[in-house]
Parts: sequence; structure tokens; C-alpha cells
Amino acid sequence: MKTEHKEYTITAYTEDYLGLISRINAIFSRRRISMVNFNVGPSEMECIKKFVIVIRETEESVQKITRQMEKQVDVLEVHYHKNPHLTTMEYAS
Repeated sequence: MKTEHKEYTITAYTEDYLGLISRINAIFSRRRISMVNFNVGPSEMECIKKFVIVIRETEESVQKITRQMEKQVDVLEVHYHKNPHLTTMEYAS
């Protein structure tokens, strides 16, 4: 059975601690998942960082990564969604 890899965006809100980027990167490295895009910056709330990570994976794999990221002490909340723009392009072709 072939599992379909789609593009997903993961958004995580974290406390501003040194070394958190390395810990989050390690989650992806251990699973051998490459990131299409990785951005970190301030969020709308003071002292909270916003991670935006784009990957191409199966939904099951994205759910596992999201749960693993939530287990990190400094991570406040994590969300994911399938990129709608890519879905539109797939149906258009």
C-alpha cells in the first residue's frame, strides 16, 4: 500500500529558551525527515517564539511529530495543517 506524502505546515509556540531549536531539529533528524522550510521568530505575545515548519510527509507521521514536539517542556502548543495552496494546484493539474 502506497502512502501519500503531502505538504504540511507545523506551527509551534514556545517559550524563549536557548537550545530549543536544536531539540526541535533533533526530532526531525531522528525520524529522517527533511524540512522544506523552517522559520523562527517572535510571536504576537512577548517572550514567546513562533516556529513555522513545512515538511512533506504522511499525515500519520505529521501527527506523531506534533505529539512529540508537544512533549518538549518549553513548547506551549503545536498545530499542523495541510497546505491548501498545494491541494488546489494538485486538483488543477
